[in-house]
Amino acid sequence: MDCKRCTVIPEKDIQASFAYLILPTHHHIEPLKEAVNRLGLTYSRKAEGYLIETSDFEELALTLCKDYFNSMEQQDIYMMPMKDQCLSFGSLNQFKPLKYWKDLYLGGELLHILSKKSIKTLFQPIMDVKKRKVYGYEALSRGIKKDGSIMAPFEMFQRARDMDLLFHLDRLCREKVIKNAALKGIKEKLFINFIPTAIYDPDKCLQTTDAAIRKYDLNSSQVVFEVVETERVDDYDHLNYILNYYKEKGYATALDDVGSGFASLGSLLQLKPEYMKIDMKIIRGIHENNDQQRVLKNYIEVARENSIAVLAEGVESEEEVLYLREAGVDLLQGYYFGKPADEPATNAEINCPML
Repeated sequence: MDCKRCTVIPEKDIQASFAYLILPTHHHIEPLKEAVNRLGLTYSRKAEGYLIETSDFEELALTLCKDYFNSMEQQDIYMMPMKDQCLSFGSLNQFKPLKYWKDLYLGGELLHILSKKSIKTLFQPIMDVKKRKVYGYEALSRGIKKDGSIMAPFEMFQRARDMDLLFHLDRLCREKVIKNAALKGIKEKLFINFIPTAIYDPDKCLQTTDAAIRKYDLNSSQVVFEVVETERVDDYDHLNYILNYYKEKGYATALDDVGSGFASLGSLLQLKPEYMKIDMKIIRGIHENNDQQRVLKNYIEVARENSIAVLAEGVESEEEVLYLREAGVDLLQGYYFGKPADEPATNAEINCPML
């Protein structure tokens, strides 16, 4: 049975005759009464909360957020739509923070992207330093809005997080990447991003990803699942559980933004990845920064001791390429070799004389 949290898209058009609110303190009563009176609505006290009669749940939610309660209060005030005055157990899953309702009504573009599966996949080449050719591609997802323009990935994932739709978006992006990589005929390594905080149980949450890989006939040995948003990881046991699931299926794993978000090298080594992607903040201008060079050297030494391949991200200049090659980095990725594009760049199309 599919999990509703990552398959069911919430509806914006909610049919409700009442809204029920619970306020965190008595200081919030007067602002609520002012808003209700301004909108010409009636209300009554019910148990620990307030029952408001309204034919426009959206207007009420947005008015409360815009003019009466700040962002912190919106997290603590809980609100739910009701068709009548009888509270049912089935309706309790609609009892959510006021901020959730605001984000839902302002998040129409993301709902469009999810409902239409309107995701575009771009591929950025990853270069093998020793072999001087394309080693693989990182697949990057972009949302396509109603007018055809692109929603920036940061905005897309932030909105999904605010709307409690990160599970749905992360799953959709993974499956779109797999399909589009197969359609492009990619035979090299394919680096697929995933957000570990969007996965409860890999045996259940990753079934559709497994199925997509089999459906599109990708070889498990070519797939690398890349942990993103590493700075948000606080449960390394759970993350290890997810990574071990991938490894048992024959996939490789990579850690993104190493040097930026991870707590320590000890935490990193606990996860036993096959690839370590060094954050671009360390790579950018590394040929003229001794501190960055020392950090990179430390990571390379640890990687060699643990059979981890080192990938430098954000490479943009010949000087960086030369330094990284001499430092012993295994793989390079960045605008110097190619920007993310619809069509995977071939060896013939990539100019890399410095390799």
